[in-house]
Amino acid sequence: MRPLRTQPLPGGMREITITTINDQLLLRPSPEVNSAILGVIGRAQVNNPGVRLHAWVFVSTHYHMLVSADSAAEIASFVQFINCNITVRLNHINDRRGATWGHRYRGIDVTADTATQRWRLRYLLAHGVKEHLVARVDDWPGATALPWLRDGIDLYGVWTSYTDLGNAQRRKSYVEKPGEFDTRYKLHLTALPCWAHMPPAEWRKCVRDIIAEIESEHDERREAANTVPLGVAAVLGADPHTRLRPKPRRHAPLAHAPLVELEVLRERRRATREWYSEASAAFRGGDWDVKFPPGTFRPLGGFVARRPGHDWASDFFV
Repeated sequence: MRPLRTQPLPGGMREITITTINDQLLLRPSPEVNSAILGVIGRAQVNNPGVRLHAWVFVSTHYHMLVSADSAAEIASFVQFINCNITVRLNHINDRRGATWGHRYRGIDVTADTATQRWRLRYLLAHGVKEHLVARVDDWPGATALPWLRDGIDLYGVWTSYTDLGNAQRRKSYVEKPGEFDTRYKLHLTALPCWAHMPPAEWRKCVRDIIAEIESEHDERREAANTVPLGVAAVLGADPHTRLRPKPRRHAPLAHAPLVELEVLRERRRATREWYSEASAAFRGGDWDVKFPPGTFRPLGGFVARRPGHDWASDFFV
């Protein structure tokens, strides 16, 4: 059973995570890959202005993103656009066909308290260092929100309209001009919800403190184990078609929250799941007007009984 999508928590965030198929290095960093990823995110922000983007990091096999919005539908539309269009662009760059992602994305709620939100940001920023690929957070060559988070540097990406390009290429008189169908987008980020009341200089100092903690911790670990990081050159030189050794799959947590709040969320999610199951059964049985829990998506597939005397074609054709 796929995870039940629900309304975001007030004042909280949602951590988006998805992994490449067969743990292939399809997101292997390069200037072209990074620009394409940032361009897709920029275009997704234009299409979904209600989504607030706080942080992200793309590593070779997966990505993490911290977002918030007023509804689950906005987040779902935002992530769907990103995942679909990254697939198109990576297939073009990596000269391949087929799926990029090995499963549906996971959206895990992050509660509103400062400690939990800081902890999740720390987890994102540690990527590359915690895997012993690079020695410093700054060294990771992939697409990351670090320059804006730490120094306020604006981030840009290039979106290529393959639809317009394909239509132009079908015209016999078309002469290709590099960049003719490219749009440069500036990405818009916001501070973590728990830091929204703080001036940028103050919360950016918190970001720098987090980075110092990460690097100090892993310097000690490498010194104790007498190891050195793999290095940026090795990361950039990896074959994107390489498959990593499968890792044991861990059960995704219900939410990132203090234990007290987690128990409340668990009970609330259990009640929502029961409500959804009953509503889903009634919907498939023919009660098309049954109410579903707020923020959830009613089932689109499976058998749905025909309503007596109802013209079923009117549901699909205007």
